[in-house]
Amino acid sequence: MSGSAAAPLRRGRVKRHYWLRTAKLNAVGWAALLGACFVAAAVGVAAAWAIAVPLWWGAVLGVIPLVAVFLLDRRRWAAMETGFGWGGSVPEVTRIASELAALGVVVQVRPEPPTERWHEPPYEGGVREEVHMDPALQTASLSYRNRDTKTVASTLRAHDLPFPEFP
Repeated sequence: MSGSAAAPLRRGRVKRHYWLRTAKLNAVGWAALLGACFVAAAVGVAAAWAIAVPLWWGAVLGVIPLVAVFLLDRRRWAAMETGFGWGGSVPEVTRIASELAALGVVVQVRPEPPTERWHEPPYEGGVREEVHMDPALQTASLSYRNRDTKTVASTLRAHDLPFPEFP
């Protein structure tokens, strides 16, 4: 193989997006969920037979436990608090927080304490460099609920602030 670059041994891993955001089911949890689906489908088929409608109409009831778990999981995720900081000063973050509050977003400003020393990672020579920061420099971050992520993202992007894309 002269003149060509070697192919990478492993491709980059693609991040999977799970349909459940907060619930982590183990084998027992999956078995319980599938059992509940089976019971719901069996009850639906029995009810469909009793009222003389096609049996598959009753079998459709088997998805009710899946839908219930999905909706409860999304509701729980939406109520969870998250935060975002970009290194903005306390007055800047407070100004954006008041703008978000006017849009109906429940938001908090979380000041981050200034640090006196910040250690750089070791360099090639193994020497660690200390950087002294101004103690008067204080940054802050926003804290908000996941359900308001789209509003926060559009507001921050309107101010030309970096906000990552989330699926």
